[in-house]
Amino acid sequence: MDTYTDYLMLIAPPKNVIYDIGRYKRASARVIGDFPGMNSPAHISINHQHRCKPFTARHAISQMSEKLGLLTPQELQISNFKYFTHGQTGFTIYACVVTNDHVDRWFKGVQNSMRVIQKHSIPHITVAKNIPPDKFKMLWPKFEQCKFQTSFIADKLTVLERETYVQHSKWRIFKEYRFGERLMEY
Repeated sequence: MDTYTDYLMLIAPPKNVIYDIGRYKRASARVIGDFPGMNSPAHISINHQHRCKPFTARHAISQMSEKLGLLTPQELQISNFKYFTHGQTGFTIYACVVTNDHVDRWFKGVQNSMRVIQKHSIPHITVAKNIPPDKFKMLWPKFEQCKFQTSFIADKLTVLERETYVQHSKWRIFKEYRFGERLMEY
C-alpha cells in the first residue's frame, strides 16, 4: 500500500462469543432495521489510527512486538449490557467487559505497549453503535432486561489495516501478536 492507511488494533473473542454477539446484532436489526456496524464481527477495540503513512506506521507497529510479548493472556468476563451516549445525537449499546484493578492494569499495559496516549476508555464489545435516540428507545428496553454472561481468554492482539482513501476498502489482518509469545507473521 502506497497511500495512507488506517490501523485498528483489537482483541477478537473466540467464535462462540462472536456468534452470540452476532445474534444480538441480528435481533437488534429486526427491531430497528439495519444499522452501521451490524455485520461487523464482535471485538474489543484497543486503538484506531487514521490516515497513517504505511512505512512509518508499520515500523511503529513492529516495535510493539517485544512489549506485547511480555504481557500474559488475560481472562475477560463479559456481563450484561450498558450504553454510551453521544450527546443528543445517538447511543451505543455494548456488552460489558467486567473490570477490576487487575484487568484495568492489563488493558493499560496493552495500551502502553503500543505507546497509546489517550484518555481511559471503557473496554466493551459494541452491539449497536451510534443509533438515533428514537431507535435507542425502541431497542434499549430489550437489552436492559437481558442477562448475558460469558468469558474468554484474551491471548492475542490483532492489527487490521485498510487504505484510507479507497472507497469501500476492506480491513485485512496486518499482524497478530500473541501475549507472552513472539510475533506471528502474515
